[in-house]
Amino acid sequence: MRINNRGFSIAELMVALGIASVAVGLVASTQISLIKDQIRMRKNLEANIDETLAERILFNDFNGLDPSYNNMNVKDDNGLSFFDFYPDVPQSYLKQRVDREINLTLDGKTEFYILTQDKSAGGLLIYDPVMAYNVGASSADFNQAASLSFVSINRNAWVAAQRPGFWKANKTLMLDTPAKVRVVTGGKVDLQIPPRSPIFVGTVSGQSLNPLTGSFATNILTTHPETGAAIDSADTFLRTVPSVGGGQSIIRLRAVKIVKYYLVKDTQTQGFKTTPSSLYRAVYDNGSFSNPQLLADKIDRFTLRRDSVLKRMIYFKVNKAEAL
Repeated sequence: MRINNRGFSIAELMVALGIASVAVGLVASTQISLIKDQIRMRKNLEANIDETLAERILFNDFNGLDPSYNNMNVKDDNGLSFFDFYPDVPQSYLKQRVDREINLTLDGKTEFYILTQDKSAGGLLIYDPVMAYNVGASSADFNQAASLSFVSINRNAWVAAQRPGFWKANKTLMLDTPAKVRVVTGGKVDLQIPPRSPIFVGTVSGQSLNPLTGSFATNILTTHPETGAAIDSADTFLRTVPSVGGGQSIIRLRAVKIVKYYLVKDTQTQGFKTTPSSLYRAVYDNGSFSNPQLLADKIDRFTLRRDSVLKRMIYFKVNKAEAL
């Protein structure tokens, strides 16, 4: 048998190199594909985590949204009040559309306000209006009421004793009543307008409950629903609040938070089909919306929707910007 000790021929080397090149190419292609899949999975995971965390915070805020209905003057994309709520009329009676939708985008509406109950400060308190006044001596005339002199909602530290978390500096409190009334035009009640309670929203300062200031305050309806008169103080609210069923008025006092959601242009704008934005959340405190909290970045829009003004249900969705 003849043994070749001269090594591989050129043809054999070319074949070996070709096979090796194909093998290396396949391995490299597989590795590149795996890396791309890992990057895509990581981005999707980060986006999903981002959306989930944002929506969890939003859900917590919206869980106490009852004070917003019929009290917040926030318009939807069709110019209708987003927080309209009709508990007492059928859908067939309403002349306007019953659904509501708001889309926050950089080229449209960029901010949205809600009024939500601050449950961390304590639960709702039924307030006795007599506690806010110094009551004068009774008159000998049964038709003449005793004099009333308004002192403070927290007169004799009554609120602080009942709800220690309420009467703290800069805490926002809301007075309202279960009694709902409507606008009366020409002696007729307009059922096309949702019923609402007169309210007063103010911030604690010393022994006073001062009315809100700032342009955002126009988003809160602090006029009497029947007369249209301004309710500019707790005293005015207590003196004009309607009775319930012809009897004594029921006054509710609760701690609330005014929350603002808003969009700003994202710092990273390359690589997306639309200009991405960041969604922030800020709570009104000491006269301003400070210490904003980033909820989500690289988003296209923040959508809020209601199927019907006959229900309180609100759907919301944080939509991420689509990458190129």
